[in-house]
Amino acid sequence: MSTNFPILNYEFALNQLGGNKALLSKMLNKFLSEFENISAEIADFIEANDIKSAKTLVHTVKGISGNIGLQALYNCATRFDEELRTGMPNQAIIDEFSTVVNVTCLEIQQTEQNEAAKILQTNSFLSLDKCKSELIERLKRNEFIDDETLLNYVAGLAFPESDAKHLIQLIEDLRYAQAIVKIEENT
Repeated sequence: MSTNFPILNYEFALNQLGGNKALLSKMLNKFLSEFENISAEIADFIEANDIKSAKTLVHTVKGISGNIGLQALYNCATRFDEELRTGMPNQAIIDEFSTVVNVTCLEIQQTEQNEAAKILQTNSFLSLDKCKSELIERLKRNEFIDDETLLNYVAGLAFPESDAKHLIQLIEDLRYAQAIVKIEENT
């Protein structure tokens, strides 16, 4: 396995996205949902001797992983892509790619769990009523709320973890009306 490269270079990925933690979280979760089973798809293409389709998928993984700081996967996918360019890849690179994809997905899941835990550990500087009223007013004005301030508001609302994550997701997706309803229903 590509041990000389970090599985997830979080700081690099965050810099790629202008420091937007919410967008990074969304992209990492999208990566998980779309590429968790990519190794099996690629193996099926190789088994069917459809090298072109396998190469397309590996190339896609290479591009996305490089952009969001999945450096070990990017390195492995780059080497796999090169082998596919010359024809049938050897089994070692196929196995390594599968292992690196699995380890990468586990790392993403762990990172997301750690970020969710930060929500619960954040202590708000405002009372529940103040958090509720200020957050709703800002949402009604369609005002941008930076990550730290949003975490403070959500912490102050004292939502259970799953509700807090859902509220943050609604706000990140700019579904402010739904976020307001959720706040009003849960406080």
